[in-house]
Amino acid sequence: MLPDELLRIRSLRRGDTVLLRLTGELDMATAPLVDSAAVSVPLSDARCLHLDLANVTFCDEAGLRALRRISDLAQASHVALCLVGIHPNVRRTVAWLGSASPWLPPMALS
Repeated sequence: MLPDELLRIRSLRRGDTVLLRLTGELDMATAPLVDSAAVSVPLSDARCLHLDLANVTFCDEAGLRALRRISDLAQASHVALCLVGIHPNVRRTVAWLGSASPWLPPMALS
């Protein structure tokens, strides 16, 4: 399967809020899609970036690093990052890896 068949990314904007909704698997093959989507979303006049992970059924270390890059991008753009949902499989991955890992996205730890 191709990466864009494994992960779908939808971007929506309402006023000063941007929603980035991920559906599928977030791993080494699909992380570049997340990077591309994150840099293509205009954050210059946004106040909040909502990241919806409710439908991400698998996430590995590469996927968590991609989420960290989104977190860093939001912080550099002075945009609040809000986690809208997190699939139980992703929550288990974060819990298993622990909060000591420097590449875990801070928003996933709350």
